[in-house]
Amino acid sequence: MAQRMTLPGQEFVQGLSVNGPQGSVLAFCENNVRVLTHQGQGRLKEVKQFMPVNSGSAITCSYTCVSQGYFYAGNRAGEIHAWGLDQRDFFQSFQAHSSLVLCIHSRPEIHTLLTAGGEGLVKEWDLTLGSLLRQLPIHKDLQQLQFVDNTTFFCLTSSSFSLHRLPCFYSLFNICGSAPQNVKRVYCGQNWTRILCATKDGLVRFLSPVTGELLVITWPLLLMDKAMAWAYDSQREELFVVTQRSEVLVFDTTCSPCTVKYLMCTSESSGDRVRCLAYGQAHLGKDLIGLMFCGHDSGTVTILSHLHCAKANKTIHSGAVLSLSTLEGPQKDALLCSYGMDNTIYLTEASLEENKIILEPVIRIVCGCFLMYVILMPGSVGAITENHSWRMWHFQDFLRSSESEQSFMFKETKHLHQCNITAFDVCVPMKLFVTGGADGTVRIWDFQGTLMTELDSAFPFGPLCFANSRGDLLVAFNQSLYLVSCLKLFPPAQLIYLSLHNNADEIQEVPKPFLPSFFFSFGLIFVPKFTYLEQGLQEFQGLEALANKRIIAFDKTVPHVVEGERRKSSITQETPNLSVLEDKTTEWSTLEHKDSGPQHKDLPQLQLIGWDELNICHILKNFFGQGRKWPLAPDGYIPNSVVRARLWPEGTPIYLHHDMDLSYLTKDWDMSQLTWKPSLILSDSRGKSKLKPSIRTYLNVLINTTYRNWMEKKFDEGLINNLVEVILSLTTCCSVKEYKTYIAVLAQIFANYEVSPELRTETASRFIEDTVHPNPQIRKLSWEGMERLGLMSYLFAIPLTLGLLDSDERVRAKALSILINVTGIRTKTMLVDLLEEQDIMQEMQ
Repeated sequence: MAQRMTLPGQEFVQGLSVNGPQGSVLAFCENNVRVLTHQGQGRLKEVKQFMPVNSGSAITCSYTCVSQGYFYAGNRAGEIHAWGLDQRDFFQSFQAHSSLVLCIHSRPEIHTLLTAGGEGLVKEWDLTLGSLLRQLPIHKDLQQLQFVDNTTFFCLTSSSFSLHRLPCFYSLFNICGSAPQNVKRVYCGQNWTRILCATKDGLVRFLSPVTGELLVITWPLLLMDKAMAWAYDSQREELFVVTQRSEVLVFDTTCSPCTVKYLMCTSESSGDRVRCLAYGQAHLGKDLIGLMFCGHDSGTVTILSHLHCAKANKTIHSGAVLSLSTLEGPQKDALLCSYGMDNTIYLTEASLEENKIILEPVIRIVCGCFLMYVILMPGSVGAITENHSWRMWHFQDFLRSSESEQSFMFKETKHLHQCNITAFDVCVPMKLFVTGGADGTVRIWDFQGTLMTELDSAFPFGPLCFANSRGDLLVAFNQSLYLVSCLKLFPPAQLIYLSLHNNADEIQEVPKPFLPSFFFSFGLIFVPKFTYLEQGLQEFQGLEALANKRIIAFDKTVPHVVEGERRKSSITQETPNLSVLEDKTTEWSTLEHKDSGPQHKDLPQLQLIGWDELNICHILKNFFGQGRKWPLAPDGYIPNSVVRARLWPEGTPIYLHHDMDLSYLTKDWDMSQLTWKPSLILSDSRGKSKLKPSIRTYLNVLINTTYRNWMEKKFDEGLINNLVEVILSLTTCCSVKEYKTYIAVLAQIFANYEVSPELRTETASRFIEDTVHPNPQIRKLSWEGMERLGLMSYLFAIPLTLGLLDSDERVRAKALSILINVTGIRTKTMLVDLLEEQDIMQEMQ
């Protein structure tokens, strides 16, 4: 015997395993696992112990996953425990089986965990969310199960021995953080596509079809909970969203999160709701490339084009338009397939005559039954019927036959599923389509209705689509998307057909940086609302406010929506709740706010009060629209929400930059250099006073009225800069009285010492931020502070103009006084003349 170990408390050892971390030996001791390492000459030493929390059940098996850094153990109660290998702290626990756990095996490449229980089930778990992906029944009398490799395992019952394969045919594509509601592939350019995924939490994201990375994400406005259709304009990089209203919400996808650009009314009737969208990239001449199609409740199809704001309406169906479909990619002809409540399919063509767009029907197809899904393909239309079958109509058959014969000119398959079809998509290059049934089955068919392959699951899949032209499949399950390679799906004959196609690789995009601070400074987003009229005209109808009560929190790369917990930033305090506009249309000039007591919680700049003749929209458009691409409405109007966010970041004057990482907010202050008079601070035994306080300690010093005593002393530049930054940090969260004191101290410093240009700019930026503070007294003091510090010049005409629109009369009066005293501008004409100067933008920069 080389060694004999007695465990503490004389614990019963139920089993041993030599598959521990770094080749160690594991001892299953009642309800914990002890890790023993080799010390040479056959001797062992205990180095670590894994102890479950609040579980007294005996450990039955374990698994070490070094690549993930986790150690897993199962017990007789059916629980799975997980620890981090680099720490002893308990990590996670969940109930996996109804009886004892027989085996644990991890697949780190797809981030899943396989477990086997005594009830005879093998289960696969998503490690990110802890949700069950699939389960496989083996045998009720299962005694032992052990994996040979990642796909093969053997089972032992009381009377048999068997070998099984559990293939890993899918890979994790993207963890959404919320259940996907719609997944589709959108065309962006040659060999360039994106995956559009809309989730239950109101987010719409674009994913890379190559890597699954998050490229762009929208902000979770409350209105997005009602989203029912999406279409992407790849030419202008705009996302159109239908929200059960008569207008369409348009996002700018050039930034992440996507900003709301404008609301576009497509119908003169406010009750004519938009039901569906489609985008077609057709070249009609005169630089007219892309067209957006909208289907309405009235049976009307509207065509929208950004070329001269072109618009065309045509009533096609006798009932609501349920579905619109166009061909993918650039096309010579602008074909549109529409399906309506009248159970009729119309193939129409858009064309350009002189400067007008017209929509003419080409083919009319009477369906005879209700259709669940309709899609336009080259030379044909495909549909899924209410009887769960696939039906195809070929255009050439209709062109050669009489109208009486057309009712029977289609090819239809037998039932594809014995239950409702809940998901559908087509891969035209491979001549395949995929269906998802309510029973959890996913099946891929060719256009003749021949079954190519089937994925069977005990749990229902969610939305699905083809990821590319090769036929790789994306399937939603729980809160994640999984990719199934065409090499795993297709039979050999189909793979040979695939090899004959020269399918180029998709372009791999770089994800856009997520810049959340743009939205944090306000709780209402003001969006310009436009109506497209005939003859290339558009009409600005005013501003509509969208509630912005949610934020996005990232868990590594997974976005999660946080409801009603907008953090109070140091830049702008959280706005009060307003009883405006979650489902109502609110005009800019009619917003009203309820008083919330003496704290003055009114939102600034929401009412157009005073200077009614000043056309602020026109001025800002002319001033900021020169040579820069802004997230603006079609006519260049800058929404109020963008103005309140200080037009951050591109093209913004330096003192208007919205910088959430200011140095005075994050710096670790070294205050040991400050030497004070004994009358102000306690002295040491040698009569010297040194202060090493925290930032909050400065409050008691700065409010002392004798601060002028030490103002007369001369300090070096570094110490002064340090002091200014400390005071700026204190202004981010203080009372009105303290705010006045800090301004007074800064005024003394700026008057007696040479402050660096960088710090003067930072000081101006700090006070500009407070010009939109919820408290009107702070807003007024911030204007006064910049005037006292000598920071004002005629270049501050734009922010002072915004001060003239403040909701508080005292703030407006102060802004007007400063505008007259500092810039010499006394009339509206003088202000407009300044703002329209050609070189003013470059000078401000």
